[in-house]
Amino acid sequence: MNIKRIATPALLALAIAGLAACGDRNRDGEMDAGVPDTSAADPAAQPPGATVDPAMGDDQATSPAEASALGVLNAINEHEIAAGEQALAKGVTGATADYARLMIDQHTQNRTQTSALGPDEQSQDAQAQRQKGEQERDTLDDLDGEAYRKAYVDAMVKGHTEALEALDQKLIPAAEREEVRQHLSLTRDHVAQHLEQARALQSGTAGQ
Repeated sequence: MNIKRIATPALLALAIAGLAACGDRNRDGEMDAGVPDTSAADPAAQPPGATVDPAMGDDQATSPAEASALGVLNAINEHEIAAGEQALAKGVTGATADYARLMIDQHTQNRTQTSALGPDEQSQDAQAQRQKGEQERDTLDDLDGEAYRKAYVDAMVKGHTEALEALDQKLIPAAEREEVRQHLSLTRDHVAQHLEQARALQSGTAGQ
């Protein structure tokens, strides 16, 4: 009888402790609403159109304006590459063929570098630039022989002149990160060189 009286309070204490431990979870085995779940944190919200390089912090996010500027630059790169390929397919020779190959090589390299900076290829300005390039190539495609060669060179002068204006007036001013500003400034130098080379072809001083 004495053993029974001692054991009963001990068993009750164990039962109460067990109920208290179970109270931390609901009947489905999940944590109660009053206990915060810190197993995962929600990512910080980003402005619409912004992108973040996984290797960078949030302070290195690409702003919508900067991403759009890079998207426009890549649309220009795509046009210069496609136009160069078209010129070679049309059979241009000599200095004009050399120029077309140069455009393919250098704009392909620039496209790769630009793509690493987080461009918005689908921004309104980028799409408008892409459509403009497609229309210009369609117009060139109707020509052949010397008429094509001359029109291609004229298009290169016009296109690089417009690219310089876009870089100076819109693209470089939209840069917020230093690496983007440096890339666009270096791109401007290359575009200026391409323009001078196209003008030399246009005037005949660089051959045909």
